[in-house]
Amino acid sequence: MAAIEFPHKATVLRGESSLVKVSPKTRLPKDDPVSRQPASDQMPPRADRELGHLDVDQRLAHLRKQFAPGDAEKPKADAQPWNVKSLLQNLVVRRSVKSAAALAVTGMVVWLPVQRLFQTTSVEAIVNARTLTLRAPIDGIVSSAPTNLAVGTIFTAGTPLLRITNSRADRSRFEDLRRLEEHTEIEAAALKTRLESIERMHSEFVAQTRLFQIGRIAQLEARIEESKSNLAAATTRQEETAAVLKRALELETKGFQPKALLEKVRRDDTIAKQDVRSIEQRIKGIAVELDSAKSGSFLGDSYNDRPRSSQRADELQQQVIELSTQLTEKQSMIRQLRKDVEVERDRLQLHSDAQVLAPSSSTVWELLTASGEQVQRGQDLMRLLDCNAALVTAVVSEAVYNRLQIGSRATFRLRDGDVMLPGRVVNLTGVASAAANYAIAPSSLLKEQYRVAVEVPDLSNDGQGCNLGRTGQVIFVNQGPSPITAVAH
Repeated sequence: MAAIEFPHKATVLRGESSLVKVSPKTRLPKDDPVSRQPASDQMPPRADRELGHLDVDQRLAHLRKQFAPGDAEKPKADAQPWNVKSLLQNLVVRRSVKSAAALAVTGMVVWLPVQRLFQTTSVEAIVNARTLTLRAPIDGIVSSAPTNLAVGTIFTAGTPLLRITNSRADRSRFEDLRRLEEHTEIEAAALKTRLESIERMHSEFVAQTRLFQIGRIAQLEARIEESKSNLAAATTRQEETAAVLKRALELETKGFQPKALLEKVRRDDTIAKQDVRSIEQRIKGIAVELDSAKSGSFLGDSYNDRPRSSQRADELQQQVIELSTQLTEKQSMIRQLRKDVEVERDRLQLHSDAQVLAPSSSTVWELLTASGEQVQRGQDLMRLLDCNAALVTAVVSEAVYNRLQIGSRATFRLRDGDVMLPGRVVNLTGVASAAANYAIAPSSLLKEQYRVAVEVPDLSNDGQGCNLGRTGQVIFVNQGPSPITAVAH
């Protein structure tokens, strides 16, 4: 039987009466189950209290039984399971865990400062805000509004802050318009009275003309009837003369009628016929006058086509039209003057009394006037702090400044806080002078010359006011190769 080396280190098996030392060079037969067991699966030798009463041969037999071939493929159900308690009791494991924890803490302590060394940050940063300057809208004397004005007082939008009154406002234009309005109203009233009088006279003349027309028509109808009667009489006379003429002609043929008498009878008959014809023509003329009178035109020998009353009514009608036109013009002028008076009254009100209102939710930053002071139009009255658009002014190095652009993302952290507030770059002033409407001049930051303005919306929404003057640090987010589009501010 061939022998193989035992893979473990030297192990001492203790018995009650003897010691057996198994060295690494101890050779076992090839078919020994111990030699067939892989090195990774072999359990390390340990002292077992249950084997203390066995001798060396019994212990070797026990080892062969433990490493029997039939038991190699079975799972080690009898092996003691590894648990957390046993691991913690192991000295090596405890030391490894402690070493790993110490390394993790050391890494965090070292990494945080190192990480900040690679961030693009500002050298100096301060919370700032823009100021609003309120100026006097008119000349006058300043008086305090019902509100209590004091530096630091917060007002909402539309709150009256000051009141300016001007008792010497120019009223000449207003007074001229009022006088012109009153004068025009008087003229319009006179025109209206005159128009009403002329309209009454016109109505009277129209009625008189109507009565004349009715009388004239009745007169012409009566003349026609008279002429018809005359025509009947003339016709009868003509018939009589015609009969006389007939008898005279009969007598003249018999030689009993004188020639002179015959001529007289013929003359009377001719006259009678002409009288009948004349009366018929007169009736026709009267009929023409009657038709004209019914249409409103009157025909006669001693007057024109219309009577005096009708002509006077026409004259009054023309005056009514003229006065109505003038009255309409005056009324239109009065309406326009009233509008002008209202406009001038509003203008006078604006120039004699004005309130200064808070343009937005803001805080009193500086008072430049006092109650009772005479101010001029455009004079500065006070400055307000606009906390609705809080921003951060910072100074950076030239290298950092050259990498920034309008719209670059950034974060801001107050010096005594840990909250990172998002923002964006809205102004790159550089070494040039910044806007003069900042509450804190950016030129007061002296550690670097390149100035940057960062808008941080959450500064005005944190419930702590403007945080004006608090310092902090701006961290600029490293930009990719594509530039950020500038945003108008």
